[in-house]
Amino acid sequence: MIKKRYMYLTEEILKENPNLCECMAPSLDSRQDMVVVEVPKLGKEAATKAIEEWGHPKSKITHLVFCTSSCVDMPGGCRLPAHQAPRPQPVR
Repeated sequence: MIKKRYMYLTEEILKENPNLCECMAPSLDSRQDMVVVEVPKLGKEAATKAIEEWGHPKSKITHLVFCTSSCVDMPGGCRLPAHQAPRPQPVR
């Protein structure tokens, strides 16, 4: 169950997207455009923290499982930065 939701808006974001400030104005496209850019950044930050907590080198990662319901831009795949992608031929 979701108990809290967080939103990050700055004056700059609101000025660039005035439809976010109007009660019944359509804002889905604006919000999705922001999500497509920001969610991978949040994912990178979360992955980096998780790897640090794990305490092993990234080279020991053999599998990557992820789930998102945030990105409309990634219906069937994942675009990982090269520094986060696991090796294509892991040593087991």
